[in-house]
Amino acid sequence: MKKSKVALVIILMLMAVPSMGQRVKISNARIVTPYNMIDNGTILIENGKITAVSYNKDLPFQDAQIIDAGGRYASPGFIDIHTHGGGGYDFLDGTVEALLGIAELHARYGTTLIYPSTASCSNEDLFKFFDAYRKADKTNDKGAVLGGINIEGGYLNMEMRGGQDSRYLSNPDRKDFMSILDKGGDIIKRWSFAPELPGSADLMDELNTRGIQMSMAHTAALYEEACDAFNRGMSSITHFYSLTSTVTRHNALRYAGVIEAGYLFDDIYVEAIADGVHLPEPLLRLIYKVKGPDRIVLVTDAICRRAAW
Repeated sequence: MKKSKVALVIILMLMAVPSMGQRVKISNARIVTPYNMIDNGTILIENGKITAVSYNKDLPFQDAQIIDAGGRYASPGFIDIHTHGGGGYDFLDGTVEALLGIAELHARYGTTLIYPSTASCSNEDLFKFFDAYRKADKTNDKGAVLGGINIEGGYLNMEMRGGQDSRYLSNPDRKDFMSILDKGGDIIKRWSFAPELPGSADLMDELNTRGIQMSMAHTAALYEEACDAFNRGMSSITHFYSLTSTVTRHNALRYAGVIEAGYLFDDIYVEAIADGVHLPEPLLRLIYKVKGPDRIVLVTDAICRRAAW
């Protein structure tokens, strides 16, 4: 595959519209649509909204600022539901500077909506992050939109902890998770945890009632436990294949795990870190073949460069 010069000119478009009344014409773009690719196409923006996408490179648009995409790709902005930081910042730095810096970095590379993700930490650090999130959300005018918080951590299987800090791993406890929800229930949109842990059923029922999306993560669950979690409202699997259980053998019998559940449950979504390392090409091809594009969620799971885990 030949390397191509790629830039999401939709980002240039957003940066180029200082006022809602300005007109912008992006020409000479390779436009990605849900249906096809438009080569050498034109995008017209008026009052902050796309009003036309055309094959006609000479589409007239009076009094417009013209941006020549130079044959680069124009695409809707990416959405990343699982990212921990970037550019030397981590969301758990718990500062407005960190949140805005991460949001601006991701916007620069084409992501226009992010769900800031946590890792296993103390509640003190978590609540500090909640406060910083609320402040940053009010002043974020340059970076990717903050869509809500994705909690990954705390209630994870010790055997599947990976780089998570084992000091902060525990089983779900109602007093603990209710204190977290009391502090951040209005901004928590997603929670990733191991459904096989004692106390997880209570947590799942609470989150399901509140409409908070749930995902199986860092889990050694058997297939039957994954089935129960799915029936209780868990709708996705976090970083599929990474720290998620597969076939195991106990007393000469084989038991399916979360990976097999991900393939067999048609409606469940699977996160894919499609970098060729976390998931090499054969596994990416398999996931796509079984799940199809409508049930795969591409994520970066990005961390800041200085992060130790």
